[in-house]
Amino acid sequence: MTESEKRKLITKVAKLYYYGNMKQENIARMMGISRPKVSRLLSQASQYNIVHIEIRDNSFYDSDIAETLRAHFDLKYVKVVPSGQIIEDSKNNIGSAASDYLNGHISDGINLGITWGTTVNAFVNSFHSSREYAKSNVLQLAGGTYSQSMHMDGRELAKKLARKLGGTFSIIEAPLIVHNPDLKKLIIQEPEAKEYFRQMEKIDIAFIGVGSSNYKNSVIYRAKYVSAATAKKMYHSGLCDICGHQIDINGKEPYPLLAKCHIGISLDTLSRIPLVIGLCAGSDKTFSVISGIHGRYINGLIIDEVAAISLMEAEGLS
Repeated sequence: MTESEKRKLITKVAKLYYYGNMKQENIARMMGISRPKVSRLLSQASQYNIVHIEIRDNSFYDSDIAETLRAHFDLKYVKVVPSGQIIEDSKNNIGSAASDYLNGHISDGINLGITWGTTVNAFVNSFHSSREYAKSNVLQLAGGTYSQSMHMDGRELAKKLARKLGGTFSIIEAPLIVHNPDLKKLIIQEPEAKEYFRQMEKIDIAFIGVGSSNYKNSVIYRAKYVSAATAKKMYHSGLCDICGHQIDINGKEPYPLLAKCHIGISLDTLSRIPLVIGLCAGSDKTFSVISGIHGRYINGLIIDEVAAISLMEAEGLS
């Protein structure tokens, strides 16, 4: 099927569903296709810009939801931004809000921590400063994943944000996970590594991505630090990712050996940073956010409406 033919098919299905108010089962029967395929075509309608959905509901106030979540979790800052028709739009909205926050709270000499991920990447891309902050420093919070994808590499994101600030950056040339705890001990004894960890104690604000509850999206699996079977077992037991640490719903690390092989900011150091803002879009990060908050590793949030609604539902706040 050509792209033109596919677009025509999506348009037909969308008109039957939205204009004709037909059920998906009836559309499937009429067109001789399966109901799951009808569902997929309807999902693709917004991606092809065939359908534009606008939700008008004055009863949903983002500022009220943000304050409810802030008070409930005892956080320092919460911002809820509009969700887009596709997840990338939501992430861009979060990135813009994070950029605005940083521009409103930056001063020369600030030390910023940053992780990786598509939402953090949206933040770095959105950020623009009206002046240089030559004394600022951006720190990569965890070792490299050696990914070819820009948004998966915290080193490149730290460098890019530092260039936009006109400041310096601090990175560590080591993997996120090593295969032997003794190797980690050797690496962190290097003078450059000692200085890197010393600067961790001076971070003023950190912007971190929040790991998905789906093991296939976890950095330890995607970066091939663990097998699919191991990642699946870990995540099915309720684990999630915070700065490369695998934590449970209570914010604890149930796999001590993996923790001993992790190179990057420790959970103890992370918990002492004055403001750690989690950047999160969608509903599949809900329990990761809650885990990070329970551990006191996250005390600020910039999230989209879908993530906010999911958190509200999970905590019985709706």
